[in-house]
Amino acid sequence: MDTIRLTGVQGMGTHGVLDYEHQRAQPFVVDAVLHLDLSRAGASDDLHDTVDYGRVAKRIVSVIEGDHVDLIERLAALIADAVIADHPAVQGVTVTVHKPKAPITVPFADVSVTIDRWRNGHGATAAPAGAADAHAAPLTRHAVIALGGNQGDVAASMRSAIAAIDGLDGTQVTGVSPLYRTAAWGMAEGTPDFRNAVVEVSTTQRPEELLSALQSIEAVHGRTRESHWASRPIDLDIIDFEGEARDDPQLTLPHPRAWQRAFVLAPWHELDPLAVLGGRHGGPVAELLSAAPDRDDVRLESRGWMSAGGAGGDVPAAADVSVGTDADADAGNGARVDGESGSRASGVSPRDDEAPVSRTAVVSMDSVSKDAEHLFRTAIVALDGIPGNQVEGISPLYHVSDFDGPDMMSAVMQLTTKLDARALVAALGTVESSLPGDIDLDLVDMAGVTMDEPDCRVPWPSAREHASVLAPWMDMDPEARLGKDPVSFLLAMAPDAGRVGMISDNWIIGGTV
Repeated sequence: MDTIRLTGVQGMGTHGVLDYEHQRAQPFVVDAVLHLDLSRAGASDDLHDTVDYGRVAKRIVSVIEGDHVDLIERLAALIADAVIADHPAVQGVTVTVHKPKAPITVPFADVSVTIDRWRNGHGATAAPAGAADAHAAPLTRHAVIALGGNQGDVAASMRSAIAAIDGLDGTQVTGVSPLYRTAAWGMAEGTPDFRNAVVEVSTTQRPEELLSALQSIEAVHGRTRESHWASRPIDLDIIDFEGEARDDPQLTLPHPRAWQRAFVLAPWHELDPLAVLGGRHGGPVAELLSAAPDRDDVRLESRGWMSAGGAGGDVPAAADVSVGTDADADAGNGARVDGESGSRASGVSPRDDEAPVSRTAVVSMDSVSKDAEHLFRTAIVALDGIPGNQVEGISPLYHVSDFDGPDMMSAVMQLTTKLDARALVAALGTVESSLPGDIDLDLVDMAGVTMDEPDCRVPWPSAREHASVLAPWMDMDPEARLGKDPVSFLLAMAPDAGRVGMISDNWIIGGTV
């Protein structure tokens, strides 16, 4: 029998028997071999005579990102049943689920489970189509939502709305744009400027369900819809929903006017330089932004606005830079992205050398508190909950002896973030101040970023000499480097290397101290 082989399909899921695995997503990788007759497709060259493997890949991810199961054996079975149920041409499927971050306390490369499912007789029989539908999660899809407003503390309202969106059933905010200020074009003189931003979400909700939820969030913040062209505290619009096209008076997709609105296109392009808007007037967002009639009325206000105390209300713009200029909105901040000349230009006119949207960062945690372990766990959850952040690695827990003061605990986490260095440092400060105990959170390193300012220094200069940072970091990532130097080498040279010792490599599960 012929086969279609799909390998390395990746998704983040909350699967495992340990309590923390129910709450914090970790990566799963799936390989699928579809067994079917491809003779008709080989003769006709017609997609309808084979299986759309792009659709299969999305279905696999939807199961990974769906409801929690304890065992990867169960996850593999759900994926196999879903593929067979969705595709009548598939006679059998071999599914391998890899769990590369499984909580195994000895060095290992991978753990995986492989199962076979067939429609008729070869090995185990596939579950009926209805059974797959009953157990598999709804399809997870990608949506882009625009936020705007010009009444009250708009930035604070937007932060609250984003948190509410992230809390919707089956919905995860995956990216948040910088904040923009837009002139109140076409409105009465003296009308306050608008603030605008864009968020990306993954959601299992249908478009109309998401729209209803957004309108409820608007209502909580005082939004009324008596007049379309009026000042408002907040406005939430679905711009794109997985490229879906629909012409419905209640919800037209993609948004019918997004293609000519720079206050949507500018933040969207900043969040995703490769974004494409579908529909009759669609195209690459970068090109649409270049042609937008209002592009000169939109100005970058703040990259770090998601941290409390960011721009809002009538606070002067942090960087009053026109969309069409090449000026640097971060001028004077000392920031440099390695591999680029000088600071990253932050005017949002399309550029071919746009810096990556997401970066890897290393954050150290230390505390002299007897409750340090709990404080560290709380800080990890708080940082992982910030939109655009994803904690990807957590080190063992270390004890640090101090001859001149109390001993302390230390650990290190690795995360990917869409915040810039200064915004991430501000977020760390906010998390520190929100916790009841004594805890220090420091940005040790951020991939590709060098910054030397009094309030933000990346890489963290003294980290090279602190075994309390280097030892857990090396345990988490033996190949890690700080600048050009291997962390293992820096640890060997650290003056306090003899004063640190690992307490536990599974402390994150709880109850280890």
